[in-house]
Amino acid sequence: MQRKQLAIGYAGYALVGVGASLVPALMPSIAGEFAALGLTAMGLLTPASSAGRIIGTLLAGVGSDALGRQRLVWLSALLLSVAMALAAGAHLWAVFLLGYVVIGLVQGALSTSINAMISDAAQEARARALNLLHGVYGAGAAVSPLLIGALVTAGLPWRTLLAGTGALWLAYGLVCALADRRHGNDALASVAPERESKPPRQAASNLAVVRQGPVLALLAIAFIYNGVATSMLTWVAIFTQDSAGLSTFGAVSLVAVFYVALTVGRFVCAALAERLGYGRLLLVLGAALLVTYPPVVLGRHALAVILGVFGTGLALSGLFPTALAEGARRFPVQTGAVTSALTVSLTLGSLVPPLWTGALADVTSLQVALGVNYVLALALVPLARYLRRSEAQPAPGA
Repeated sequence: MQRKQLAIGYAGYALVGVGASLVPALMPSIAGEFAALGLTAMGLLTPASSAGRIIGTLLAGVGSDALGRQRLVWLSALLLSVAMALAAGAHLWAVFLLGYVVIGLVQGALSTSINAMISDAAQEARARALNLLHGVYGAGAAVSPLLIGALVTAGLPWRTLLAGTGALWLAYGLVCALADRRHGNDALASVAPERESKPPRQAASNLAVVRQGPVLALLAIAFIYNGVATSMLTWVAIFTQDSAGLSTFGAVSLVAVFYVALTVGRFVCAALAERLGYGRLLLVLGAALLVTYPPVVLGRHALAVILGVFGTGLALSGLFPTALAEGARRFPVQTGAVTSALTVSLTLGSLVPPLWTGALADVTSLQVALGVNYVLALALVPLARYLRRSEAQPAPGA
């Protein structure tokens, strides 16, 4: 293993986790400043970031090959610091929204390149290294809302917090750039497997695999996971201040509760996945979500909401990593194509459901809008059962 690349990747993904909970933690403050625009406009913020993330994810595959994994990581970090500083200074909603498109684009490139860098650097223990990577992400996402909530409560402006997060990325990017230059060009060049250009037949094969029933089921699971999670995290702080009477700090802390559960759940799923089987684990998680999500929407008492958010984090935790593992297991030759498709579906999940949640909230209520997303949860059980039934079937291209 390349220790330098692992250290850079883990540190970067902790900051990615901080960025993941930044908007949910700041949402009450942002909504307060732009309240005249309505909840539909507020609902555009997360989809704007997600639209940029899709573009960044697609560009990162080409960019990491051309520039090298580590170089793309620090270049993306430096660009992210600039984008956050510009967004923090934007007072027009359209400019602020555009800033979040750029932030999402750079974050997509950064996340993709870090995952690829860790995968290349830990070729003999990819599963362990990637599980640890996503655990570090959850830790960063769990701690930051508590810190942000405390700073907001103390009176620190949300724009200062956004710019401060950009400053962290600036420091990270400079340190990574210095390490890259000190050790010469991308050290992973000697570690990463040699990439051959794909002939048209191979590209057509990849497209055919993505259209396979099991892959379509995994794409749906990735979409549902992020759709339910992102919609809930985007609106839960605002919703629970009214429904459960939580303070601003208490409502923002629910984001930390969710990510603590997500982190714990991922380590538990990593320990159980091989014993239970991937299809069975997805089935258990889907059934658990049916039980844990309703208290978030229906609970009028703070304790019920807290337990519901924690349980939802546990239920959602293993869905995407297990979907990635299942796709790689079924289609080892086309793992790259399947992983890219799942990542795009994951990002679409963070784009579309939050948009319809905000729009529904404007014409009904946040409670009704969040409740509609229960329909997504209902689809998980039949999808997992389908995957279990199809496990014995041979995988094309495997």
